[in-house]
Amino acid sequence: MAVIGFGKMGILHSGIVNAIPDCHVTAICERERLLLRAARAFLPKTVALYKNHLEMLAKEELDALFVTTPIHTHVPLIADVARNNRDLNIFVEKPLAATYAEAQTACEAVNNLNGVYAVGYQKRFSPVFQQAKAFIEKSLIGELLFFRASSFSSDVLSAGSSWRFRKGRGGVLLDLAPHLLDILLWFFGEPSAIESVKRRIYSGEVDDYVHAVMSYGSGMKGSMDACWCVRNYRLPEISIEVYGEKGVLTVSEDFVKLTLYSEAEKSRVLYKQSFDTSVPYLLADPEYTIEDATFLASVKKGVRPQMGFSEAAEVNAIIDRINENTHPLR
Repeated sequence: MAVIGFGKMGILHSGIVNAIPDCHVTAICERERLLLRAARAFLPKTVALYKNHLEMLAKEELDALFVTTPIHTHVPLIADVARNNRDLNIFVEKPLAATYAEAQTACEAVNNLNGVYAVGYQKRFSPVFQQAKAFIEKSLIGELLFFRASSFSSDVLSAGSSWRFRKGRGGVLLDLAPHLLDILLWFFGEPSAIESVKRRIYSGEVDDYVHAVMSYGSGMKGSMDACWCVRNYRLPEISIEVYGEKGVLTVSEDFVKLTLYSEAEKSRVLYKQSFDTSVPYLLADPEYTIEDATFLASVKKGVRPQMGFSEAAEVNAIIDRINENTHPLR
């Protein structure tokens, strides 16, 4: 294995991969001088370090590659890999691209290649979201009427100059919202119409808050809010409430709650700890390990992963539609 981008997510995936039997990170590519210096200081000497990914692709015999670089670099890197190695398997951190057109370019680049291609939407591997999906598929709350969904974090609480504030990085809609949008697509499918508003709170070049209203062919409606300026969120948190004719379904990072009206509003709550989330190596939430292990299992078997490039491109399509149907916030 090799990793391009040795920031937070690159370090996370490297640690997980090295704990999986028969998998080893043998090369790292990182352009930032400080991160490269840290890699030289702490990594085993057996791990080769590169500043240029093309040099790494030429010199290393690799089975798979993890791309954990900034969003705007994903598609050019994928195109370079596709031109240089038809058999290399690729995992890309979310989102796949900055726009749907770029995501399509990534899909086309690997369309006729031999590898397995996945994108890091690890929430699909969380047991609470999987259970919520199962409840919806069983129609336990009857016909779906509407939902309220949010994704909040405390990442931006004052004006600053970090990468989050820079134009071209996408703001909250590309950084924080994709996980929530992917879950909504997974639960309900593609909306027939979208209207949205966005606002800059601390940032001068990107949006800090987005609110979108989604309509579906079934008649269901839903709203989603994403903001990284909400205080007291130690970690980013997703919350979804789904209202149906027979009850209410609530799911968050920590639990799934089912309330059925026919049972005098008796609720059934399953906390994350209620599920078997044991993994061989726990470096972050268990779903990260499950996600990486699932990708590597797909690589070994040569089968399509659950969250491939084409599925990830659908998230970019929703993001584009939100941007295209934005009204001024007054």
